[in-house]
Amino acid sequence: MNPWRGRLHRWLAPAARRCPLSPNAITLLALVINVAAAVLLYQRWFLVAIVLLAIGGLADAFDGVVAREQEKTSRYGDFLDHFADRVSDTLLLAGWLLGNDVRMEIALGAIIAIMLNGYLGTQIEASWRERDYESVGRGEFVLGLIVFPIVSSILYDNGWQNLTLAGLRIADWMALLVIVFALLGIAQRLAIAAKLERSQ
Repeated sequence: MNPWRGRLHRWLAPAARRCPLSPNAITLLALVINVAAAVLLYQRWFLVAIVLLAIGGLADAFDGVVAREQEKTSRYGDFLDHFADRVSDTLLLAGWLLGNDVRMEIALGAIIAIMLNGYLGTQIEASWRERDYESVGRGEFVLGLIVFPIVSSILYDNGWQNLTLAGLRIADWMALLVIVFALLGIAQRLAIAAKLERSQ
């Protein structure tokens, strides 16, 4: 997702320069939108949730563009953004997992893996003052949370939600995929941290 960051900034910059809301207000608005999306995922309103997920994702990117374009960057704003991201990630994933009746042990593993991946990204920035956009991170996670509800909607609309493969339902396998990608991101970020330490 890293190549899209520059493009997104260019596309959003004109609107960001005229935006009357502060970056922190946009961060909190994105959080509220994501909380609403999480509730909709839990209630299996998958396609409606996707709309809010997309809006929340754009708002989450827009706050940083506004901060840079209006020269309103701050440490508190960065802190608030990281906090809102972790809350959003946890609630969105939990909403999708619970809405799909994913096995509890798999759901718990997915939430822990996503939280650790996000934490490591934040900790790299805190420890080395470097932002990590090269590894599997939040952009891929949000993209997955847009694709996964589409699959969930297809499964439930056709009565296929209880189909199993090797004793696991399709949603269980999808949650395991989340774990695999989160673990890949964790491994990449541990390697990045080791590289940053060696370079100093």
